[in-house]
Amino acid sequence: MRNVYDPIEVVCNVDDKYARQCAVMFTSLLENNPDDMIIVHVLSTYLLPANRHLLSNIVERKYGCRLVYHKVDDEILKSCPTRRGDYVSVTAYLRCFLPAVLPMSIHKVLYLDSDLLVLGRIRPLWDVDLTDKSLAAVEDSGSGNPEPIVRLRLPDNYTYFNSGVMVINLDYWRENNVLRKLMQYLDGFHERIRENDQDLLNVCLWKSRVLLPLRWNMQSGFLKRRPRCRRYALAKSKEEIRHTVIAHFVGKKKPWHKNCANPFASEYNRYLEMTEFEDPRPVKAKVNPFYRLYHSLMSTLHFKGFYRHSSIEDYGFEPG
Repeated sequence: MRNVYDPIEVVCNVDDKYARQCAVMFTSLLENNPDDMIIVHVLSTYLLPANRHLLSNIVERKYGCRLVYHKVDDEILKSCPTRRGDYVSVTAYLRCFLPAVLPMSIHKVLYLDSDLLVLGRIRPLWDVDLTDKSLAAVEDSGSGNPEPIVRLRLPDNYTYFNSGVMVINLDYWRENNVLRKLMQYLDGFHERIRENDQDLLNVCLWKSRVLLPLRWNMQSGFLKRRPRCRRYALAKSKEEIRHTVIAHFVGKKKPWHKNCANPFASEYNRYLEMTEFEDPRPVKAKVNPFYRLYHSLMSTLHFKGFYRHSSIEDYGFEPG
């Protein structure tokens, strides 16, 4: 029986490009949190009726939780810059508008990207203390790269965070006019923004964010040889990988793409099999044997950008 008296409010930006992947993410989330009532808020400028039905069928009919659809006018995104050919959609900026889109009765939300898996209980993440703080997030797997720090004029010792998993204090955002500050920065310094909303959130909220352990957003980069994260994060990553709760498939190559060698792709396949789709079903993650051999060789030679191991078990992670 799910606890209806203390629900967890989850928010996702969804478009038709990622709706079927989001269905797999919802399956992993709800399979691994059977005791919590989870209210899922889907933000979208447009979503095909078939995809709306798919997501509500999973959340409500299969798992007995609640899904709320919020249609957002795409006019609000016209001033939001993106790079030509970027795999990240402009709808990523929707997370900046949460305090305006969601009702005032919602004080806190857990934001989740569509390209991830939830592999454990999220109640400890939901309960993180955000008193006088804007949000809690995990540092980006490229946090050791000084380029965004210099470009965004942030302090030299600042740790850049990833916006794919965030616990957001909506009360703080409303009381401190965070949305207005985000839009003012975008109007005045849009040429500095390269990583879309992630840059914007880092530059405007750097004084009020809380950093979380890596297990809450285990990005692909932490699994690779010579990752570009800070030395402290690198030292912690090997232990944190073993306790991964959220696996995030950052970067251009996802499990539904050919030759995605991410070790958590096997978990993606497992939850894909649990997800109810009408035919045709999404493709499973597959790696060509010759590409796997090539990848293993390059990893053994310690080339940058290749995964240290081919399976999550080799990292010490035990699937549920």
